Amino acid sequence: MKEKLGKDKVIWFNLRVEPVAYVDGLPVAARAPDALHTNIQIPLAEAEGMEAKLMNEIAGRAKDGMVEIHKDQGMAENPMDRVDEKQMAKAEGAKGFNQVLAALGEGEQALPGLQVIRVPFDEQRALPEECFDLIAKSLSGESAATTQCVFSSQLGQGRSTLGMVVASIVKAMQMITKLNRMVEAGMAEKSWAGNIIKSKFEDPIPSEDLKDHFMRGEWEVIMELIEKHPEFKAGKVLADKMIDICGTPPEGAGLQNLRKAIIQMKYKYDASTEDKQYVWKNMIVNFIERYFYLICFATYAREHEASGFSKSFITWMEEHKDLRPMIENGKDRLEWTRKVDQSQVSKLREELQGDDYKQKLGGLVSQLYKLAFQTYHDIPRGPIKDNLMRKLACKTLMEILPADVGTKISEEIKEKKLSVDFDTVVGLVVG
Repeated sequence: MKEKLGKDKVIWFNLRVEPVAYVDGLPVAARAPDALHTNIQIPLAEAEGMEAKLMNEIAGRAKDGMVEIHKDQGMAENPMDRVDEKQMAKAEGAKGFNQVLAALGEGEQALPGLQVIRVPFDEQRALPEECFDLIAKSLSGESAATTQCVFSSQLGQGRSTLGMVVASIVKAMQMITKLNRMVEAGMAEKSWAGNIIKSKFEDPIPSEDLKDHFMRGEWEVIMELIEKHPEFKAGKVLADKMIDICGTPPEGAGLQNLRKAIIQMKYKYDASTEDKQYVWKNMIVNFIERYFYLICFATYAREHEASGFSKSFITWMEEHKDLRPMIENGKDRLEWTRKVDQSQVSKLREELQGDDYKQKLGGLVSQLYKLAFQTYHDIPRGPIKDNLMRKLACKTLMEILPADVGTKISEEIKEKKLSVDFDTVVGLVVG
C-alpha cells in the first residue's frame, strides 16, 4: 500500500458507522440477533465507543481461545436470500478496525501523512447530510486537488462509491475554479480552459445505456427538481459525470454506478417473488433519494467551492426548503406494476373460450410470450427478462382461462402446493 500511496497526505474515509473488528483475519461487525444479515445503524456519537465494546464482547465470549462468529454463505444482494453459517475463530490477536488503521501510521511501512475520517453514511442512503460536509471540509484545503483518498466500507460498493462520487465532485469543482482563475489572471486562454472543463467535467461518457431515459436518471422526482430549479440541471450534469467515472467498467473504475443501479434494481424487483419485493423496493427508494442528494450536492458545490465551502451543505439545504419534502414525497413515485395491453388480453380471452380451450391453448402460447415481450421490451436480454416474461405469461394465462377452469387449477395448485409457473399451469390445463 505504501508504494501505491506514497508519502504525501492520504485521507482514509471510513464509510462504516457500525463497529468492526478483525478476528483471525476475518472482518466481523456487531449485528442484532434477529437481523444477522443486515448492518446495524447507530448515531455517530454512539458508534465511537462501540468498537471497544465489540472487542470486550469478543474477549468475553471466547472459550479455549476460540470464539463463535457468523457469516453469510456466499453473497446475495437481497438479505432474504442470505443463509447464516457459524464458524469458530481464534480470539487471540483480534483487533478493532480503528486499531488497524492507526497501525498504518507506524513502523517502517508507515504512511506519515495518513488522516482517518469517519463518514457515517446510512447504508444505501445519502444521509445524514452532515456526511457531505465532512468530505467537503476535509478536501477544501489548498492542496486538496492532489490529496490521495481511500474509501472503505463493507464490500467497497454502495457507501464507498458514494464517498468517491462526493469527493470527485469536490475535486472537479476545485479544478474548474483553478482553471477559471487562470483565465482571469491572464495565464490561460478562455477557450482552452472551457474545452478542458467541458470534456473532463461535463460531456457524458459514450455509452449505449444512455439511450434509456431511466439509465440517464430521468425519474419523475428528478425531472420535477430540474423543472422547478433549472439551475440544478448543471448540477445533474456534474453529478452524472462523476457517477460514471466512479461507476462500473467500462465507463468507470468502481463497483456500482449510483444512477444506473436504480433501474437495474427495479428489474430485480419486477422479477422477484412478492414476498421479497419489499426489500428491493426499499433499496430502489433509497437509491433514488441518494441520486437526488448527489445532484443537490453537486449544485451546492458549484456555488460554494470557490469560497472553501464557507456555507455548509446542511445550511444550504435548509435554505432550499422545498428540497427535503420534494424527495420525501417523490422518491417512491414509480410504476411498481407493469401496464399490460388489456385489449390484447381481452382478445386472447375471447379466443380461448369454449369447450375446446385445450386445443386452442397450443396456438396461443406464442401470443402470450409476444405480449410478455412487448410489456418488457425495454429490459435487456438475460435471465431477469426471461423470468419476467414467464411470470407475465403465466399470470395472463390464468386470467384468460374460462372462469371455472381457472378456479379449478388454482385450487389444485394450492392443494398440491405446486409452484405457480407457466409450465405448471399449462400442464394442468392440458393434463
